[in-house]
Amino acid sequence: MKNTKQRAAILQVLEESADPMSAEEVYQALHGREPSLALSTVYRNLERFAEEAILLKDVFGDGVARYSPARRHGHYLVCTSCAARVKIDGCPLHALEEGLARDTGFSIEGHSLTIYGKCPLCAGKERKAGR
Repeated sequence: MKNTKQRAAILQVLEESADPMSAEEVYQALHGREPSLALSTVYRNLERFAEEAILLKDVFGDGVARYSPARRHGHYLVCTSCAARVKIDGCPLHALEEGLARDTGFSIEGHSLTIYGKCPLCAGKERKAGR
């Protein structure tokens, strides 16, 4: 894949972000720096980077695809009411992945974990409403 100024800028924005970003968020972050960059170009490049395993693509409960550098995979708690995301520190699946590889002979290339529920604020609102 040819390294262009626009592709480098897209990857830099994702490297600088602590959280996965949607195509629209990447586009907004680059809008001032790369005025000729079109949203369709961002979408196309993000998909290409995901196909090439440069980026991880995660789709959370809100249906929006978000991207992050492949070497910085993450696991999340996602609120089904307000879509708040909380990153889980560390990788709770590492030992499970090793055991599965050993037991099944699979050469595991990666994984993702997203747990859905209610954040404390939304859960509190539901309790007050008597749900």
